[in-house]
Amino acid sequence: MQTKQHNQPVRVFLVDDHTVVRQGTREMLNRNPLLTVVGEAAHGEDLSGALRLSAPNLLLLDINLPGQNGLQLLEVLRPQFPELKIVLFSAHTDLPYIRKAQSLQVHGFLSKTVTEEALQAGILAVMQDSETPVYSPDILQKLRDLKSRSPDTPLTAREQEILLHLSQGGSNQDIARQLCLSVKTVDTHVANLMKKTGIHKRTQLMAYAFEHGLI
Repeated sequence: MQTKQHNQPVRVFLVDDHTVVRQGTREMLNRNPLLTVVGEAAHGEDLSGALRLSAPNLLLLDINLPGQNGLQLLEVLRPQFPELKIVLFSAHTDLPYIRKAQSLQVHGFLSKTVTEEALQAGILAVMQDSETPVYSPDILQKLRDLKSRSPDTPLTAREQEILLHLSQGGSNQDIARQLCLSVKTVDTHVANLMKKTGIHKRTQLMAYAFEHGLI
């Protein structure tokens, strides 16, 4: 995989299953002399070979794709192309997608609601600083909201373990048996979980855990 040369435009490869979206994105990027689109695809099939042939610096990747989705492709491509910058460009910006992208150490996540200038700037920012992920404003706001709703006191490893069992529908008695704990101990952990999160119903606690990526 080639890296960006001094004073050379950033080489971008597009993956989106909508032809019109690819065409519009290509035109928006090519209007900036610092960017050039060197290839595109509608799905992930044979994508590795196409990337080796076109040698991009950055992959602009949709999430909703036929076959393997963008997050699955991200997981496969990162070890194959360690120098390639990968930016998700999608209308799917719910928290589970964002948390999954973070866990895969994506270089950027931009919503398709961004302006042409913001799209160009986001790509250039990724190329300038590969250590700090670049997010569009709407995704950044969701991350700020998530942080503000997170418990002030971090959950312990045991509490997270019990959350996992709760999410699988286990009763306190079931969890106690599986973890070799007393039912009273499990009751105490569940009570602490509710106190830390400010939630008082088991169903809401499970929804909270999923939304915040705790399970």
